[in-house]
Amino acid sequence: MQLKRCEITFVLVLLLATLTSCGTSSSSQAGPAPQTIGTSGALISIQSDNVMAAGYDESSQIMTVQFQNGAVYEYYGVPGELWTSFLNAQPHPWSQVGYPQLVAGGIPYRRIG
Repeated sequence: MQLKRCEITFVLVLLLATLTSCGTSSSSQAGPAPQTIGTSGALISIQSDNVMAAGYDESSQIMTVQFQNGAVYEYYGVPGELWTSFLNAQPHPWSQVGYPQLVAGGIPYRRIG
């Protein structure tokens, strides 16, 4: 199949327009969007002797912890940095971060299960 010169020119113009528009950015953008912290509240498996799973919702700042014994607690007003520290402290997240910063730190909580 042979294309005519005007058809080739048209395709090249469209391709150039597409490539140009992909590379432009609005001056109102302030760089890349910030990364979301947490799991949107969903529980994920945690490597630990006493914590089975945990989750964090950044928008509400609620951290949920499910222990190996089945008890589930919600902690309120938890900063995202604490959640990140908790994950990074595996395999000892509760003794290194959870208890000292959540419980001993006075973060409000309640047992939900």
